Amino acid sequence: MEFACRRCDQITKQKPYRVTTEDCGVVLLNMLVCPSCARLARRLGLESAKRAAKTKGVQATTDSKQQPVRPPPSIR
Repeated sequence: MEFACRRCDQITKQKPYRVTTEDCGVVLLNMLVCPSCARLARRLGLESAKRAAKTKGVQATTDSKQQPVRPPPSIR
């Protein structure tokens, strides 16, 4: 399976890694990268994991459950 790394745009046949980061339950980063970029992400303290061999449709891009963004309460 070939894929293009979302960080360095290299095309590789190696297994992709998913790099994610969250803040207060809000997903800030969720991307598929090559093993080289995954190592860099780990050195920077970001979470990275090998992607499962088979994923379905939309779950391939959004594995984590995202919290809805709520506007701040209005002041009356």
